[in-house]
Amino acid sequence: MEKVNEGVLGAYPVRKIGLITGVLAMILILLMPQPDGLSEVGQKILAVSVLMIIFWMTEAISIPATALLPILLYPILGITGARGQNDIQLFRHYSYQTVFLILGVGFLATAMVKWGLHRRISLWIVMKVGKKPSMIVLGFILATAVVSMWMSNTTATAMMLPVAMSIIATMDKQISGGFKKAMVLAIPFAATMGGLGTLIGTTTTPTGTSIISETIGVDIAFVEWMKIGLPFVIVMIPITWIYLVKFYKVDKLDEINVNVIKEEYKALGVMNKGEKVTAVIFASAVITWMTSGFWKPYLPLATDETIAMAIAMAFLIIPVDFKKGEYVLSGKEAFKDAPWETMILLGGSMVMGNALTDAGVTGWIAGSLTGLGGMPELMIIIVVGIITALITEVTTNAVVVASFLPVLVGVANGIGMDPLRLMLTCMVASNFAFMLPPATPPNAIAYSTGAFEIKDMMKAGFGLKIIGLIIFPILMYFVTFGIFGIGA
Repeated sequence: MEKVNEGVLGAYPVRKIGLITGVLAMILILLMPQPDGLSEVGQKILAVSVLMIIFWMTEAISIPATALLPILLYPILGITGARGQNDIQLFRHYSYQTVFLILGVGFLATAMVKWGLHRRISLWIVMKVGKKPSMIVLGFILATAVVSMWMSNTTATAMMLPVAMSIIATMDKQISGGFKKAMVLAIPFAATMGGLGTLIGTTTTPTGTSIISETIGVDIAFVEWMKIGLPFVIVMIPITWIYLVKFYKVDKLDEINVNVIKEEYKALGVMNKGEKVTAVIFASAVITWMTSGFWKPYLPLATDETIAMAIAMAFLIIPVDFKKGEYVLSGKEAFKDAPWETMILLGGSMVMGNALTDAGVTGWIAGSLTGLGGMPELMIIIVVGIITALITEVTTNAVVVASFLPVLVGVANGIGMDPLRLMLTCMVASNFAFMLPPATPPNAIAYSTGAFEIKDMMKAGFGLKIIGLIIFPILMYFVTFGIFGIGA
């Protein structure tokens, strides 16, 4: 996997404006009178968060550098320090568990490239899917969405991206830049939407349903959740495909010369030993990830990250030629190409998101929703959905759900609305996270490929978010709450 793209958003003036605007916004928030209901620490965290958001959006400084700002600014502003004063944790979030999933998948991508497995897989897929670039995009969207329903959307993204990148590399002379961007962005978008379909597709859903059970005593079973999430998957997946192929004009591209692809595939010949070993490790990882529901009761502490580290170790200790001391990957090869920048980016976003939650900033924002009393229920759903979808762009959706749901119980009771409906609205809307890498781990992993700049994700993600927010209240109000009768 390539390193984080450090291209700029437009020309230098945009970066300069972002730098000045971010610093001024932080200073302004720090100097303004302390808002009612927001602590002093919360105000400081809000100031730093706004600075980071502006820097990320404008790439005022490099993306990973922005993610490291809390290490500099939190101690200076008295927010936290090395020992975590004020209960605001700092350093431990930079080792957030998904960081190690990214590292393990980075090893996988390096091994696939070293031994040529990526090329064999990509050529085979192109031969099977067909000649049209738009159909190749559809194939990856459907595959990612289906896989993501039965395993972590982060893991599904990490599995599919190396294959997509190898297809792009293989067909580089036949395809446009728009096709490359559509292919790579389609995977995290499809993973996020597909993960919404079942209880196990994303960490957001089990987190939210657990909070619902604890706070209002409503248990949502596997099939019950499918009534909530599956309609969004069925509607949004084809819309995502149509939108991306139209946005990047993939439907206008010429058909790919499959005969050339077939000749290149034949020229690969038989698999070498390194390729075979890499394929076995890759297949073992996929099977283990997808069957976690069966073996999890016997190894309850094992996670997707445990499997990722098993992959990493396997590449380093399994020999290709024992006599020569040659392994699938040498330590130098593995760590040289590891996606360090993406790992820092994800860690920084988790620091910011958890600080916003721990200091009560997200609760303070949610508390402002008490003014919704007296509004029609459909309008309340729209407002809560929009606010959630905006906030989830700057911190992971799991953090948004964990911090907002307990607050929304009180909000719902205060405005006379069923708490379950308001909480489900927040849970579903938190998945419309398409615009920025920190919004969700799949976005961050896709950004690590270097196939697009942040401006590309912002432009494509903004349109898809608008479409999602238009469809969202209709499905939520008339299908989930109406046809299926979820909630009182």
